[in-house]
Amino acid sequence: MEKSNIFDKIPADLTLESFEQIGGNDKILIERIVSKAHVTPEGQWYDQDRSEWVMVLKGEAKLQFEQGELVHMKAGDHVDIAAHCKHRVAWTSTETETLWLTVHY
Repeated sequence: MEKSNIFDKIPADLTLESFEQIGGNDKILIERIVSKAHVTPEGQWYDQDRSEWVMVLKGEAKLQFEQGELVHMKAGDHVDIAAHCKHRVAWTSTETETLWLTVHY
């Protein structure tokens, strides 16, 4: 068993958003995402085959849903997104990294 800390080894270069699988199996994917001023390109939507539970551990972000709802997320906030619920990242903090924990199931 290897112990890790989700707050360790934050990439110094965040030119690209960082996606790291930290757990899971063939049915569940658990990942850490690190964003800083990253957004989903305008007009693009995530339309995933599996549901996704997502939590902001550090920083801030705004998730936009196709039906128009804009959800401002801060550290500790989490949402459960049903499969095929179209959504996008509309904003992430430019001041600090936004650290996400996601579970795809």
